[in-house]
Amino acid sequence: MITIFFHMTVKPGREEECAALAKDQMARSRTQDRGCINYTIYRQCESSRELVLFEQWRDLDSLNTHIARLQREFGPPDDQEPYPETHHRRRLPKAFLALFEKTNAVRYDALE
Repeated sequence: MITIFFHMTVKPGREEECAALAKDQMARSRTQDRGCINYTIYRQCESSRELVLFEQWRDLDSLNTHIARLQREFGPPDDQEPYPETHHRRRLPKAFLALFEKTNAVRYDALE
């Protein structure tokens, strides 16, 4: 199982747009993406611009299939980002990441 905490700071004035997108993607990921165990986005109580996505996937293939769906829906990632190809900024759609001032993804593997 793969667990990811994805922290996002929404650009000012885009909070409601991002909240609507988050609700839509939670529903889509839970129902359309095979191998999705959990996909929940939380908004910080004190700051509507601070979000965290808690996602769990059965395996790497499930996560990669989810990312491929995001790319089909939102467009390609930014291949000009100065990060390794495995970094979230090189994998997630550029149009999606444009909603945020900053992002940070941390992946965890279950201890078995």
